[in-house]
Amino acid sequence: VREHPATGPYVENLTQVAVKGFGDIDKLMVAGNKTRTVASTNMNATSSRSHAIFTLKVTQVTTHPDQGGATSEMVAKINLVDLAGSERASRTGASGQTLKEGSNINQS
Repeated sequence: VREHPATGPYVENLTQVAVKGFGDIDKLMVAGNKTRTVASTNMNATSSRSHAIFTLKVTQVTTHPDQGGATSEMVAKINLVDLAGSERASRTGASGQTLKEGSNINQS
């Protein structure tokens, strides 16, 4: 996540994909989870070492025949956020790169 001085926070290299149903959404979530970094600790066998944000934008278009076929839109935006776990370093048994990642997570 970066901060633009005029427009505020943004995610670099973000992709936006149109979907038709849950199957498409599920495939995207599975693909996204495969790119996340995980490591094993004493507290969690698959401890996430990165944050993830999945934004779902739902648009409903309504046609109004009584208004000459004019359309209107309603839009909802849902953010699903999974923050990397914050764990006490002494209890995780982590060392090396995993310990360094945990320290960075605790500061974010």
